Amino acid sequence: MGQVIQLIIYIVVFAIVAYALLWVCQRFALPQPVLWIVGAVLLIIILIFLAQQLGMGSGLGTGIFPLRR
Repeated sequence: MGQVIQLIIYIVVFAIVAYALLWVCQRFALPQPVLWIVGAVLLIIILIFLAQQLGMGSGLGTGIFPLRR
Protein backbone atom coordinates (compact mmCIF):
# COMPACT_ATOMS: atom_id res chain seq x y z
CA MET A 1 0.00 0.00 0.00
CA GLY A 2 2.86 2.36 0.80
CA GLN A 3 4.36 1.90 -2.66
CA VAL A 4 1.07 2.84 -4.31
CA ILE A 5 0.86 6.06 -2.31
CA GLN A 6 4.49 6.85 -3.13
CA LEU A 7 3.81 6.26 -6.84
CA ILE A 8 0.76 8.53 -6.73
CA ILE A 9 2.85 11.24 -5.07
CA TYR A 10 5.52 10.90 -7.78
CA ILE A 11 2.89 11.17 -10.50
CA VAL A 12 1.25 14.23 -8.93
CA VAL A 13 4.60 16.00 -8.44
CA PHE A 14 5.64 15.20 -12.01
CA ALA A 15 2.31 16.48 -13.37
CA ILE A 16 2.64 19.72 -11.38
CA VAL A 17 6.19 20.28 -12.63
CA ALA A 18 5.21 19.50 -16.22
CA TYR A 19 2.23 21.84 -16.06
CA ALA A 20 4.34 24.60 -14.51
CA LEU A 21 6.95 24.28 -17.25
CA LEU A 22 4.26 24.35 -19.92
CA TRP A 23 2.70 27.42 -18.29
CA VAL A 24 6.08 29.21 -18.25
CA CYS A 25 6.68 28.38 -21.91
CA GLN A 26 3.24 29.70 -22.89
CA ARG A 27 3.29 32.71 -20.55
CA PHE A 28 6.57 34.05 -21.91
CA ALA A 29 5.81 32.95 -25.49
CA LEU A 30 8.98 30.92 -25.77
CA PRO A 31 9.77 29.54 -29.23
CA GLN A 32 8.74 26.03 -30.23
CA PRO A 33 12.26 24.50 -29.88
CA VAL A 34 12.26 25.43 -26.17
CA LEU A 35 9.00 23.53 -25.71
CA TRP A 36 10.55 20.52 -27.47
CA ILE A 37 13.60 20.65 -25.20
CA VAL A 38 11.40 20.83 -22.09
CA GLY A 39 9.41 17.84 -23.35
CA ALA A 40 12.60 15.90 -24.05
CA VAL A 41 13.92 16.59 -20.55
CA LEU A 42 10.62 15.43 -19.02
CA LEU A 43 10.72 12.28 -21.16
CA ILE A 44 14.27 11.53 -20.01
CA ILE A 45 13.19 11.95 -16.39
CA ILE A 46 10.32 9.48 -16.94
CA LEU A 47 12.65 6.95 -18.59
CA ILE A 48 15.19 7.20 -15.76
CA PHE A 49 12.42 6.74 -13.19
CA LEU A 50 11.01 3.71 -15.00
CA ALA A 51 14.47 2.16 -15.37
CA GLN A 52 15.02 2.55 -11.64
CA GLN A 53 11.64 1.02 -10.78
CA LEU A 54 12.21 -1.93 -13.09
CA GLY A 55 15.72 -2.50 -11.77
CA MET A 56 17.39 -1.71 -15.07
CA GLY A 57 18.99 1.52 -13.93
CA SER A 58 22.73 1.50 -14.38
CA GLY A 59 23.45 3.97 -11.62
CA LEU A 60 21.41 6.71 -13.23
CA GLY A 61 19.43 7.38 -10.07
CA THR A 62 22.43 8.01 -7.87
CA GLY A 63 23.55 11.41 -9.13
CA ILE A 64 21.18 14.07 -10.30
CA PHE A 65 17.97 12.18 -9.55
CA PRO A 66 18.46 10.20 -6.33
CA LEU A 67 15.42 7.93 -6.29
CA ARG A 68 14.59 5.95 -3.17
CA ARG A 69 13.23 2.43 -3.16
